[in-house]
Order: sequence, then structure tokens, then C-alpha cells
Amino acid sequence: MPCANRAACATRRGAYRLALAAAPEHWPALSNFGWMLVQSGRMEEGQALCRRAASLASADALPAQNLARTLLEYGRLDEAMAVLEEAIERTPNAPLLSLLIGMAWDELGEVEDARQWLGRALRLDEKLLEARVRIGRLEADLDNDQAALEIFDQVLAIEPPAGRRADRQGEGSVGPGRCPTARVATHRAAIELYPEFAPLHAALGNTLSSAGDIEGAVACQREAIALNARCMPAYAGLLTTLRHKASDAERDAAVALLDAPWMTDERRSGLRFGLAAYYDGKGDWAAAAEQMIVANALRKASDERRHRGYEPEQYEALADRLIESFTPELFDRLKGMGSPSERPVFIVGMPRSGTTLTEQIIASHGQAYGAGERPFARQSLGILPQIMHRAEDDPLTCLAAADATALEVAATWHLDRLAALDGGAALRVVDKMPDNYAFLGWLAVLFPRARFIYCRRDLRDVALSCWITNFSAIRWANDLDHLTQRILQHKRIMAHWREVLPVRVLEVDYEEMVADQEGQSRRLIEWLGLEWDESCLSFHKTERLVRTASVTQVRQPIYQRSVARWQRYEAMLAPLLERLTAAL
Repeated sequence: MPCANRAACATRRGAYRLALAAAPEHWPALSNFGWMLVQSGRMEEGQALCRRAASLASADALPAQNLARTLLEYGRLDEAMAVLEEAIERTPNAPLLSLLIGMAWDELGEVEDARQWLGRALRLDEKLLEARVRIGRLEADLDNDQAALEIFDQVLAIEPPAGRRADRQGEGSVGPGRCPTARVATHRAAIELYPEFAPLHAALGNTLSSAGDIEGAVACQREAIALNARCMPAYAGLLTTLRHKASDAERDAAVALLDAPWMTDERRSGLRFGLAAYYDGKGDWAAAAEQMIVANALRKASDERRHRGYEPEQYEALADRLIESFTPELFDRLKGMGSPSERPVFIVGMPRSGTTLTEQIIASHGQAYGAGERPFARQSLGILPQIMHRAEDDPLTCLAAADATALEVAATWHLDRLAALDGGAALRVVDKMPDNYAFLGWLAVLFPRARFIYCRRDLRDVALSCWITNFSAIRWANDLDHLTQRILQHKRIMAHWREVLPVRVLEVDYEEMVADQEGQSRRLIEWLGLEWDESCLSFHKTERLVRTASVTQVRQPIYQRSVARWQRYEAMLAPLLERLTAAL
């Protein structure tokens, strides 16, 4: 396939050049060829052709659409909006123009405006599936995972090939609940439709990496680079996966991209995180620290521009409400309610504390299923007002008045979603959403016979690991002050649970797991009430999708190098370490 992809690109480029040689002012060829060049990494040349086409065809929407796509692709939002505003005045009923305006508003962080324009695009053309995919992405960004999954399923159900055309970046195939086989198959089908589109190969590489096929992942990332020598996602994925084993040429190409004038903060951030992993792997701690600092600053700036910055005061207020709401008196009143099911297993802790490792060990057992990180705990609490017909109240207020019927409905809702993941076959289903530590009180009420596991790790190593990781959704890890505050609130919430929680929680220390894998693994399986399974000692061979930043770690046997890793970056982390030490 790689050679065929590049041959197809060359053939198309040759055809466009011949057409333009015969008719230099042929605006459709100029516009489409320009967009093709942008996609292949030749941004400057491609943008110039798109601009020229737009100047020649003022009455047609296509040149404006391709120019706006080009500008949006590389973060020139104001200019893209100006092009789109002028174009939609001329052709107000062009569906793609409404789609692109919706995309622009999304990039600006204006969710309601984005919804309005994407909805308008669908009203103008209900077959414009890319608009549905974009709406699904909006829902996913808002943590409405179930709504996002339903939208992605609708897209593929309408007509799978058309759905894959709409989902050129592959986001629809990576919605919550996708199994690795389905995700890989969807990516490959999309590549058959767009063999020369480098980001699809990069997306497939990320999925293969998640599924444990590191060799296949690297091959896909390198194929993306062969198609587009400036494919930023491929370089970021390659450096993160291979670390110091990436070639000098690949590192140098990534560094050169940092200065490209069309790079956005978000893309520079991704490259910087990849370079941090590369230098960390080489043992060049100073160079890695430099990349981490800049990467996090860029990511924070990008999130704030889109109005998605972190507000530590909001999380502190949540911690206050949890502590005020979940009292011994509440637990006494709700005792005996909820579901008697023993299927659920909840692994909680700070991100990067060993939750993925713990889940992978358990998921290697023949009678356990690893469900990954699921939002069901937060969602089941969120629907409590609806269940109790008290839509005007918030969930914690409703909980204070909840009865057995309401809790049974919420528990059934939760269990049904777990059953949909494995067909109800496994004796234990593991949800390893780290942030569920905040909802332990709710889960203890809902599932008093569930198994709860709390993963602990030296908080200094947790802080460093969060700081060096390019999380897709976590926004508090890009500022050392926010990171410190989050850790301190975590400690505060867990201290409260230790005092009032009516269920037992198994505490697992990462350092002890590293030092005694078999002993700690046996302890885990015994806690779940299962017979020992030797497969749990070969957890890194278990074939399953791991959709977290820990993917490369859980594809290897347990190693010692992550213990006390913070010491290599003590100077960089000094402000955080001082506050953590004072709070210990």
C-alpha cells in the first residue's frame, strides 16, 4: 500500500499540473490542487494556489471553501472567518460554508455558535455527514461520551463508506466503546478511500500503538511522513512511541517543524511533548525539561484561547460539596440500598499512579474484562435529578433525598452500560477512570458489594509524569500551580473517604508493585474473589486496547526506571515540590 499511495499522489499532482499548463486560470484545478498540496505538507505553495483560485471565482463557493479549510488547518482563524463571512453573503445556502463556520467557532471555543452553524449545515444538506462528525466531536469535548458515540454510530450506520469519508481524521472510529479490531478496520477502510491523506495513517499508527502493535504503529507513522514530510501528528506519535530510538533525522525534522509559520500552539505543543519523551529516553534531562516547560505553556495557551482553561477554584468547590454531602449520616440512611451486583471493579487514583498497570494485570485474568476509562460514575450521578423528577436540583442535593427506587434505577443504568461492553460475560468488569476517586462515595452507595482499588504512587513522580504527558483532555496538568492544587485536593478528598466510606478499599502502591509484581498481583486477584491465573504475570502480552497515555508502559514487563524519577527534574519541579512537602 505505501508505494501505491505515493504513486497515486504523484499521478494526481501530474494531472493537475497538465491541466493548469493548458489553462492557468482554471480556478477549480487551482483550488483543488492547492488543497491537495496543503494536505501533502506544501503549505505555502498550496495556500498561494487557493488564494489565486478564490480571487478568480467570486461567485462560486468552492474556492472560498478550500481557502478557508487551508487557513483553519493552520490556525489562521481570523483570516478564515473573514473569507467565510464574505463567501456566505454571496452563497448563503452553501452547506460546506456553514460547516466551516461551525468549525471555526469550535476552534475559538464558542460551543453554542459552533452547534448553531453545524446544525444549519445539516439542515441545508442532511447528507453532509462531516457536520455530524463535528457535532460528535463537540459532545466528546464536553465529556458527553454517550451522546458522541451515538452520533458516530449514526454516521457509520447511514452508509459505512460515506461515514468514513466524512470522518477523514478518524475521530468517529475512536469514540468511547470502540474495540481495537473495529477501530483498526475503520481506519484502514478510510485509508482505502483517502490513501494519500497522511493524518489517517498517523491516526492508524496511534490506534495500533494503543492495541500493542508498536512495530505496525511505527510503520504507519513513517508512512504518514513519507506522504507528508511535515505531518506533525506523525512526528509527535513517533517520538512518543520510540522515544530515544527515533532516528536523528526524525528528531531533526521535528525540531525544524517548530519554526514553521503555519504551526499552531497546539501542534507545537504536541511536537514539544514528543521531543521531551525523546530526550528523557536519551537521559538528557536538561533538554527534556526545556521541552516540557515550553510544551505545557503552549498547551495551556491553546486551551485558554478556546475557553477551556482550568479553574482550580471550581474543583476545590466540588471537593467542598463532596465532603459536606457524603457524611456518616448519609451512608447510614442509604445502607442496604443500591445494587447487590459484584461485577463492577473500580480502580481510582491520580492519573499516572499505576491505574493502567493495575487494570492490565486484572484484565489478563480469564474471568475479568478491562473496560478502560468510563464516564459512567459521573454520568449516573448526573442523571439522578432526572430519575427523581427534580430537574431543578443538582445531583448532590437530590442524593440527600434519594430512596431505594432511585438508586436501583441509577445502578441498573450503570450496569447496563457495563454489560454492553462485554455482553455480560465476565465475572468482573474493571473501570479504571482515575477521577472516580472523587465519586467513591456515590459508587459505594450504588454498588456496596463492588471491589474498590486505590492506586497510590509517590506524588512527586505522579506530578512529573503528568507534567511530561500530552493528555488529550486533562487541562490541569499544564500549569505547575494547578497541578499542585489538584494533587492537594485529591489528598483532601481521599482523606475524607478513609474516615467515612462504608466499604473497604484495597490500596496498591506503585512502588510495591514494581518491587514485587507477583505478590501484589496475587493480592489483587484475591481481592476480586477470583482464583489465581498465571496470565496475570504476563500482562504486557494481553491484547486489548489501552486508550491512555500509559500505553507504551503497559506493553512492557514491569521496570524500575519510573521509581523516584522526579529526582532527575528536581530543579524544574522545585515550586511544586516545596508545596507538596509542606502539605505532607
